[in-house]
Amino acid sequence: MNDKLKAVAYARFSSDNQRDESIDAQMYAIENYANQHDIELVGTYIDRAKSATTDQRPNFQKMIADSGTGIFDAIIVHKLDRFARSKYDSAIYKQKLKVNKVRLISVTENIDGTPESIILESVLEAMAEYYSKNLAREVMKGLCENARNAVHTGGTPPLGYDIRDKKLTVNPREAEAVRIIFRMYNDGKSYGEIISTLNKNGYKTKRGKDFGKNSLFEILRNEKYTGVFIYNKSAEKSAKGTYNRHQYKDDSQIIRINNGCPAIISKDEFYKARERQEYNRTSAESNRARQKYLLSGMIYCDICGSPMHANRRKRDSQITYRCCKRYSLEKCECKELNLHWADSAIIKIIKNHILIEKNVPHILDAIQKYNDTNSQVGAISEYTAELSQIQSAKENILDAVESGFAKEHFKDRLNTLIQREAYLEHQIRIISSSTNINVTKKGILLLINKFRRLVKENDTVSLRIMLGDFIDKITVDNDNMYVHIKGVWCENKILSVNRF
Repeated sequence: MNDKLKAVAYARFSSDNQRDESIDAQMYAIENYANQHDIELVGTYIDRAKSATTDQRPNFQKMIADSGTGIFDAIIVHKLDRFARSKYDSAIYKQKLKVNKVRLISVTENIDGTPESIILESVLEAMAEYYSKNLAREVMKGLCENARNAVHTGGTPPLGYDIRDKKLTVNPREAEAVRIIFRMYNDGKSYGEIISTLNKNGYKTKRGKDFGKNSLFEILRNEKYTGVFIYNKSAEKSAKGTYNRHQYKDDSQIIRINNGCPAIISKDEFYKARERQEYNRTSAESNRARQKYLLSGMIYCDICGSPMHANRRKRDSQITYRCCKRYSLEKCECKELNLHWADSAIIKIIKNHILIEKNVPHILDAIQKYNDTNSQVGAISEYTAELSQIQSAKENILDAVESGFAKEHFKDRLNTLIQREAYLEHQIRIISSSTNINVTKKGILLLINKFRRLVKENDTVSLRIMLGDFIDKITVDNDNMYVHIKGVWCENKILSVNRF
């Protein structure tokens, strides 16, 4: 019988300044540690060029998920900062490992679960987080100083520019494309017309690909084309460690150097394009707020699986549901569906097949079967076990604090545990109160009457909410519309209607 501890290795490097040799060094140390301590390595998870300040690391997330399968008993890292540099992330994921009965082992740091090692671990995590944030701050200071001297700060330059001696210089061929984009846009041309002209004449994006709508949006908003060198414009990372490139910082934080790079277009051309973009944005938002379609968000193309969106045709002003890939490069062959016919057909299905009095016994019977078979005892048991571990961890921290150990180092950890405890208690309350569906015959009859009233009043907003209770999704091909019914409402889970 093999009683060896089974473990997996986790290694990571965070930027282009580090290389695969960094991974090799970590793996050598981990394998050496495993051999010395008679541990069997059964797998490896590696993230390349991924920062530990975020948990958006694919192989890290896979490892955490796999920790619940029982195939390994421990995770070995070279140092704790390879696992996480954020104390919050570290606490959350260590707790998940603890629930799954998986240890975290550091080759270079002796963390064995004793009170002393808990303090050491907290100090090491705090130092790693401080190092990461301080390094980012120092790097940012250097980049901002370069930007104030109009020195390129890294990355791919915008279309129309090349880098020479760390400065932006004009790329003549690409600059022609930029001027075409602004000229056509300011003349009222659509994105589609501009893209067609560019691609027809052999112009390419900075990555050497054909132009698309996303290519044009940022070009039309890039003030560098007027000769203004800009840096530190994009908003900070979100709490999840992701960027939204369409969100910007306050003007006081943005570095702007007039005449810091060669101009490709005039300021008048730039601001005229900006005004049109802003007008189009506010008009689109106004139209979206004004028009709410009955099946939006629940109707899909059965040919390619893409969502279908409401669309008003220019040639006859008819409103249709159209596959979003109908006119894309993939060119889905699903034909447009008349919106008013589709909405009416769905209303008839609900009225004639679901909310009818003779269907009430079936619904009540199905609900009773659901209540008899649906059990969430397992989830409650899992949450209760984790809750017990959190309460023990809190007691250990409080005991340590009372004994005079590093009080400040436990503050964030304790807050994290308290937040998790509140979340688990909330989930247990929700599950406990919603295990059974309590619907009476009278309640279903009232529901029938309400639906008929909303149809009569043409209350699209309220009808959309009700349809979401009955319908899982609607799929459409060139012959039929298929209605996928939720849960207990109908014996036939998929109902079809011929389109013609």
